[in-house]
Amino acid sequence: MDLTQDLRFAVRTLRKAPVFTAIAVLSLAFGIGANTAVFTLTDQILLRLMPVKNPQELVQLAGRGNHSGNNRGSNALSYPMYKDFRGREDVFSGVLCRYEMPMSISFDGRTERVSGELVSGNYFHVLGVGPAAGRLFTQQDDLTEGGHPVAVLGHGFWRARFAADPGMIGKTMAVNGHNFTIVGVSQEGFDGVEQGFATQVYVPVMMKPQMTPLWNDLDNRRSRWVNVIGRLQPGMTAGKAQAALQPFFHSLLEQEVQEAAFANSTPYSREQFLKMTIEVMAGSQGRTGLRRNTEQPLLVLMGIAGFVLLIACANVAGLLVARAASRQKEIAVRLALGAGRLRVVRQLVVESMLLAALGGVVGLALSVFASHFLLTFMPQAEQQLTISATPDWRVLAFTLAVSAAAGLFFGLLPALQSTRPNLAPVLKDQAGAVAGGGGGVVRLRKLLVVTQVTLSLLLLIGAGLFIRTLRELRNLKPGFSTENLVAFAVDPSLNGYDVERCKLFYSQLIDRLEATPGVRSVGLASVPILFGWEWDSTITVEGYEAQPGENMNPFFNSVSPGYFETLGIPVLTGRDFRENDNETLVHDTNPQNGKEFRVPKVVIVNRAMGEHYFGERSVLGQHIGYGGNPGTKTDMEIVGVIGDAKYMNMRDDVPRQVFVPFLASDFVSGMHGYVRTEMAPEQVFGLIRQEIQKLDADLPIYNLRTFETQVDRSLATERAVASLSTAFGLLATLLAVIGLYGVMAYTVARRTREIGIRMALGAVRGNVVWLVMREVLVLIGAGIALGVPAAVGLSRLIESQLFGIQPHDPLTLVAATTGLALVSAAAGYLPARRATRVNPVQALRYE
Repeated sequence: MDLTQDLRFAVRTLRKAPVFTAIAVLSLAFGIGANTAVFTLTDQILLRLMPVKNPQELVQLAGRGNHSGNNRGSNALSYPMYKDFRGREDVFSGVLCRYEMPMSISFDGRTERVSGELVSGNYFHVLGVGPAAGRLFTQQDDLTEGGHPVAVLGHGFWRARFAADPGMIGKTMAVNGHNFTIVGVSQEGFDGVEQGFATQVYVPVMMKPQMTPLWNDLDNRRSRWVNVIGRLQPGMTAGKAQAALQPFFHSLLEQEVQEAAFANSTPYSREQFLKMTIEVMAGSQGRTGLRRNTEQPLLVLMGIAGFVLLIACANVAGLLVARAASRQKEIAVRLALGAGRLRVVRQLVVESMLLAALGGVVGLALSVFASHFLLTFMPQAEQQLTISATPDWRVLAFTLAVSAAAGLFFGLLPALQSTRPNLAPVLKDQAGAVAGGGGGVVRLRKLLVVTQVTLSLLLLIGAGLFIRTLRELRNLKPGFSTENLVAFAVDPSLNGYDVERCKLFYSQLIDRLEATPGVRSVGLASVPILFGWEWDSTITVEGYEAQPGENMNPFFNSVSPGYFETLGIPVLTGRDFRENDNETLVHDTNPQNGKEFRVPKVVIVNRAMGEHYFGERSVLGQHIGYGGNPGTKTDMEIVGVIGDAKYMNMRDDVPRQVFVPFLASDFVSGMHGYVRTEMAPEQVFGLIRQEIQKLDADLPIYNLRTFETQVDRSLATERAVASLSTAFGLLATLLAVIGLYGVMAYTVARRTREIGIRMALGAVRGNVVWLVMREVLVLIGAGIALGVPAAVGLSRLIESQLFGIQPHDPLTLVAATTGLALVSAAAGYLPARRATRVNPVQALRYE
């Protein structure tokens, strides 16, 4: 009953002060909204578990150390090794494998590219996922290579593409040019094990020969391409599982090292290979590639948002202190009539909690827009992003908790301070002494202002560091021109093309595009630039003796003639590839799988590669070879040296690179095209689509974009942190300035009689201004004195997010400090100037 009365009284009280209520609610709304928006993404990326049965029982397996053979993706194992682990029933109640790959599907005359997974027959059973329609895969779908042409649709894809039509079960759909029967739909809410992205089509792993006709590797121990996830037996932990599996894993390595591909390896290579270990990692959140890429930026933004909320709380606390001062007589009367102090404190805290609740409601609404804004900075990928900006019960619970904590934080101290008045002077209306009363109130408000200035300076310095990082990266030259450059991707192998047919398709595509008006040149590459992808391979360099353990794995790329010209990468010496660079050399033993293989006769390297291995010697005419074993043939001739260019992203140093002609490659599938235009890049989008459709009307084109867009995408994380930290920093500064203005206006009001006496005694206006500004500068100086060393110390925590500058960058420190000082001084000057307009006669009568 008392609480209801307090709430009604709080509503009436706040309604009588609409300006105060609006300022307080908006201040809290910005702080709470910022935290809620960042938490919305943080919860889904860093905290949430997969929507499967007992996700805490799931673990991921990965080999650590110097592996031999090829590796596709992170934490990958070979398919034979997966089958070996599947037999460890003492550790696992079930073990699944999966391989993520794009797929081309055709249905009702429409062909499109989708995100797919090759999965083991027990995939859904081990995860504990049921069907929304039809059935899911079983072990019977995991027996014979090429013998199980069935598919399961992801629930989101089924709903979006087929309008959740249950009649799709049993229908036939072409996947990569092969007919598959749709047997079921996965349960709602389950989007696969790749965190943050949705799998649209699932296919049994036994159909891999049809899905990837250019490579099979279901029986190749030296090809690591599947991700392995296990469900632990009851009572088993990840640590116990790792200890139990390590001897078994070592026995598998000993088995592998007996294969023919190791026949010519050095003792050192064998020794390092046998030192590999198995790592058992938590699998409750699924595959966490998105988490690795966004964890640090999200934590930084969460910290920044937390500072904004603290500043907002300090600002509202200052407002409450000022408001309490104007209500001292009311509070004193209640206390004098017998109201207990705790009763009055509770009433004031209820008002604070009501303000926090209103701020939380408005903040939640603001957070939806802010979350949508944040999503625009998320890393781009081919898969559909499943991160949502819509608040759910977890976000609502977070907002409620933050609002309640904020209400107590900014409400309790002012309530305690305001319920300790000196009753006699207050009841006699003697609030304003000559020197200004309310010393405790003034000191509290000044402390809050100093806190706001300190926190605002921290945020401004952080924002400055992130802005300068983004500028350094934007101004960094990638080694080629990005202007008037268009990028796109196609993959005819997903439509059933073999290697030779792919080569013919790409050659025809280049000819068609080069003949298109407005196109200057065209180039193709198997690895896209600044896309985060990589292809590295072990090599032997003619005349170069590698040291034990030395990294002999430069980055590779398979490119077309004209690729370097199109990107604007200069050929420093030698020549570019030609159309007749399609001859290959046949080697007897493939270092990857022990089979016969072919290598190109010529290669091109970048300057970093040439200088590292050949120093001052001429690079042209030198030779390299695939593999690192003694006796490896080095018969690939270097015919050109190009300028250095970035490879994976703008942050990395230029790596050593080797380029091979794609026409001499045994493995040609998806390629990324680059078109240099003489017109606005967007004007050729339709022309590119048109020419591809003329060659194959059923071939999807994807990732069509200007290269400026690609550079922006590669810097999406940096742009997000810089933009949001700047917005939060400016918001925090605004709140701090409001707080400083409020405390100085209150101080001037409390010292009206003193100022009037000084004016009556002949004080000049400049002295009165300085009287007030001296206090302003003291507050600003105290905040800066605390903020600068704190910023220098805390900036070490964000050092990994910076580029091209130091955490204690003097220019940023000086600019942020100067800017905050000037703005704050201007906010303090207004009350100071107002003080000089006091009428001495009225001031002497002021109470």
